[in-house]
Amino acid sequence: MKIIERYLGRTVISTTLSVLGVLLALFALIQLIAETRDIGYGHYTLLSAFYYVLLTLPSQFYTFSPIAFLLGTILGLGLLARHSELIILNASGISLYKIAWSLFKATLLIVLFTILIGEGLAPRAASLAESHKAFLTTSGQTLMTQQGALWIRDGYNFIYIQSILNPTHLNRVSRYQFDTHNNLLKASFAKEVNYEKNSWKAEDVVTSHLSPKKINASHTDYEIWPLSFSPKLLNISIILPEQMSLKQLNEYIRYRKKNLLNTSQYSLAFWQRILQPLAIWIMMCLAIPFTFKHLRSLATSLRTITGIIVGFGFYLLNEFFGPFAIVYQWPPFLAALLPLLIFIIIAGLLMYWAD
Repeated sequence: MKIIERYLGRTVISTTLSVLGVLLALFALIQLIAETRDIGYGHYTLLSAFYYVLLTLPSQFYTFSPIAFLLGTILGLGLLARHSELIILNASGISLYKIAWSLFKATLLIVLFTILIGEGLAPRAASLAESHKAFLTTSGQTLMTQQGALWIRDGYNFIYIQSILNPTHLNRVSRYQFDTHNNLLKASFAKEVNYEKNSWKAEDVVTSHLSPKKINASHTDYEIWPLSFSPKLLNISIILPEQMSLKQLNEYIRYRKKNLLNTSQYSLAFWQRILQPLAIWIMMCLAIPFTFKHLRSLATSLRTITGIIVGFGFYLLNEFFGPFAIVYQWPPFLAALLPLLIFIIIAGLLMYWAD
């Protein structure tokens, strides 16, 4: 049985990696075409766009993994079915459930490898990509840190933004004002800075006035900061939940809860990431019945198209339950789990029908 498991696993893994390679190549081409719109802004060139797209590939590797396993399993088992190897296995008393269990064990390492890429390499690469693009498109005016904070130079002002809730709502902002000789004149800290009526309004501001002999501190409820950059500059600096690691998401959720801010979007992304390995194996279970009974007689292209439809349906269901849960205040864990439960039932019914 171990020989059979290794053979099944090797076949499915090879076709899955091939599918993943094709999906990543298509994404890279589409993303590169989209990036050409920003070429010419600041110092952003075609070579910079290539570098940006390359750094986003680990995130897409993780995103595409469920549908890649679905299509890879369909193609791999379809290849075995064409050579009548599955018929021999079935005649030998190996049921669909045993095949599913064999594939689960055989693909365990590659699924763990996928998780390591998704939670280790992908967030760092995505953060570096956004930082690189923000720095070049603004000619060095902005610089993102690895923690997602942002530095902006505005004339003789240097602005440090700890978090961007949206382009017009900044949280925990420090402003450092220098003179023409690069001497620090003022250091201000605001809990919130909002863009209102074409100006930046800082709230709960503590300012330290520096001079050669002494430092004076003052506090104001709000003041207008005469900064020249607009919220459009911050659009390229926002890190999406999908680009954060689980650790970053967890820390950011705790931060927002502490400040009485809504966490639904980030909690949903957190639980979807936690359940991602389960989604991969559910897609594999869905693929197995496509090579048996009536579906076995279908051409490979039709099975592939059917698999794409199923994978796209899973994607749409995930996208539907996300906003639905946020609007109707469902628990994020339930919203992340429901699509998986629906497809577990579908996979179970198909397995029962095809066995």
